[in-house]
Amino acid sequence: MSAQQPRPPLKAHVAHWLIRHQNSIHRLRARGFGLDALRGRPPTLELYYEPGDPHSHLAAQLLPALGERLRCPVVIRVVGAPEEALYPEADKQRQCALDDAGMVAPAYGLSFPAQAVLPDAPSRQRAAATLLQAAEAGRFAEVEPGIAQALFRGEAIAVPDPSPDADAVAQRLAENGRRRARLGHYLPGMWQFNGVWYWGVDRMAHLEAALREAGLLQGESPLLRCQPEAARLPEGLSAQAPLEFFYSFRSPYSYLAAVDVQRAQADWPGPMHVRPVLPMVMRGLKVPARKRMYIVRDTYREAQRRGLPFGLVADPVGAGAERCLTSFTLAGGTTQQLALLVSASRAIWSQGVDVATDAGLRAVSEASGMDWATVRAKLDDGMDLTQAEANRQALFAAGLWGVPSFRYGPLVTWGQDRWWLVEEARRRVAAGV
Repeated sequence: MSAQQPRPPLKAHVAHWLIRHQNSIHRLRARGFGLDALRGRPPTLELYYEPGDPHSHLAAQLLPALGERLRCPVVIRVVGAPEEALYPEADKQRQCALDDAGMVAPAYGLSFPAQAVLPDAPSRQRAAATLLQAAEAGRFAEVEPGIAQALFRGEAIAVPDPSPDADAVAQRLAENGRRRARLGHYLPGMWQFNGVWYWGVDRMAHLEAALREAGLLQGESPLLRCQPEAARLPEGLSAQAPLEFFYSFRSPYSYLAAVDVQRAQADWPGPMHVRPVLPMVMRGLKVPARKRMYIVRDTYREAQRRGLPFGLVADPVGAGAERCLTSFTLAGGTTQQLALLVSASRAIWSQGVDVATDAGLRAVSEASGMDWATVRAKLDDGMDLTQAEANRQALFAAGLWGVPSFRYGPLVTWGQDRWWLVEEARRRVAAGV
């Protein structure tokens, strides 16, 4: 007899409300606590730009088009490197961003140097000084392309003339960083409009919708189009290569990715390796509150776009994640593995089911076709995280740090936003391109 679906607790409904509604304090701060409206000032679109951040450079290339079509001001806020607690495994993240920008830029009709290098800290600091001056003079969009190209080619960045005071530059970067934190974010390459955040080029459709709703965008054509066939993918793609999917039961983005992978699995031409790992916080990495809130709100927005349920949350951190990982070791083949991931994800992120309880995990495991008695016996033997640790090691060996992530032969990419890259790689393999 199948287990009855547990009812979500009150705290899951509270979480649902918080996720569906943007923070009103952030909105008020973004609009000067009502003073802007009283003075008849339109909202301001802000871009938080870090010199040497590839996604900041991609976003900045949209400024000329925005300048032609927007009925509101655009303010560039140059920032320094993210806080360590908010940007774990910084070296891996920076290299991944560099590779990612090189692959996706052509698909969006943007430019990024081939064989780009990671800029060093002194070069980024000199670039920051120049770009702060350019932003103040209203010349940021004119100056930024040359500075960014030089940074990513490893070329020398000249000291601005007159040379700014280093302490003054650091203070202005910090001020912009503090404003970003007060408005609820932590990363560069981010747009802020009315207290709501939009990442780089990937959330431009959501930003465009918000600007249109506010009556601030002229013209009917989209601000940005993606043409996957133009992406710059690595050479050596092969039908024999397995698709490796790295996943976490505590990652809401992994939920979206698991649905994508499950939908593709029946027609995938080669093997799939499903590789769940322990949540980041259970691997000793911090996930501060403003990072968690942005992620779940952003996932909610993306889930709405895809028609997926999201928002009634029961955090599986700790026992819930360990029990799911232990149950996963019993799944018989890729089809059932993906069924378990999707079943657990929906329960955790849209139904408020506590998988740390027997009732919750039983509903999840039986929905994926697993025998509860067998799962319960496995749990009685203790938690089995051997596979999860092996998957973590494979994740790091691939140059990755977090999930969801994919490896398909030479293609290594992070984030559910890059599933389209994986599908484009498969299309090229099938077409023999």
